[in-house]
Amino acid sequence: MEYHNLTKGYALPLYHLPANHDLWGEPDAQAWKKIIGPLRQSVDVGELRFLLWNDIQRISNDKWRAEIRPEQSAWIEDQLSTWTPQPSIIAFHSPILPIGGNYHDTWCNSNANEFLDLLSRHNVIAMITGHWHRNGEWMVNGIPLINTSALCGWQWNGTPPHYCFPVRPGYRLFWFGDGKLRSFWRDGSYWTTPAPRVQVTLVWIGPAHTGGPRPQVRPIDIFGRVRLAAKAYAVEDKIVKVEWSLVKDEWLPMEQTFQGIWSEWEAELDPTKFRATGEFTCIVRAETAKGSKAYDAVPIRLSERECSARTSTPSQEGREMVFELFYLPE
Repeated sequence: MEYHNLTKGYALPLYHLPANHDLWGEPDAQAWKKIIGPLRQSVDVGELRFLLWNDIQRISNDKWRAEIRPEQSAWIEDQLSTWTPQPSIIAFHSPILPIGGNYHDTWCNSNANEFLDLLSRHNVIAMITGHWHRNGEWMVNGIPLINTSALCGWQWNGTPPHYCFPVRPGYRLFWFGDGKLRSFWRDGSYWTTPAPRVQVTLVWIGPAHTGGPRPQVRPIDIFGRVRLAAKAYAVEDKIVKVEWSLVKDEWLPMEQTFQGIWSEWEAELDPTKFRATGEFTCIVRAETAKGSKAYDAVPIRLSERECSARTSTPSQEGREMVFELFYLPE
């Protein structure tokens, strides 16, 4: 009831999707339906249709899994069929990632193939998920999967005594135009510290996603030329430039490719232009019209040049780790 009372007066419409901790431990979903709303919704916004559905299925009193039930499949098929060829976005809780001939985490040994086959028959331009309290983006069966972290932060790791560690809380903004969906993770307030007034994030290094929210990061192995892609945001100010660096006191410009609520910037990293291979820290720096600055950093490894031809991908992300700058790189 506290959340309901807090949000019932909002000017913007809110559409809710239950997560496992919203239903876990409850005898059924009646409290959610009574206080928050339905377990599935179809919402049309301009030329987009959003489908929100509950993938959390109980298998016992204290356990659950992700799967799609026949009545859910029929509902999604009907909603997509009546909207196609216009684009749709589908949101559910648990990310659905193929791994080793099966699916990761809660979708393991499920009917995930049935669900993905259903989506592939329609113009679904993205799947939006959560659950892991991590940021990540993948292509799954030809459809972009955007996993977004949590408003509360706190990434679960299952290790006593705290069972989690603090990543930055926040929320994700979406923009759709010219047939393309864009998104931006906005860092929120942290304990008593307000949300940063200037933010920059190095999101992509080639096809490899850098993870997050910080201080969680995925180190990147680089085997060839890659595009660096950063996103920046400023409150009551404007980002006027973003630069990147591998070498102290050597900053290279990035080119702006998008301007909306946030801005997007790109540059090319060519490993052959650096005399040494091995481990580096790739840093991006954003500056506003008023002179404020923000930084982000990702550990990278430049591969030996004679090895670069042995892989078909120019970059690859490693296992997630905790990483932060502990000095101003200038």
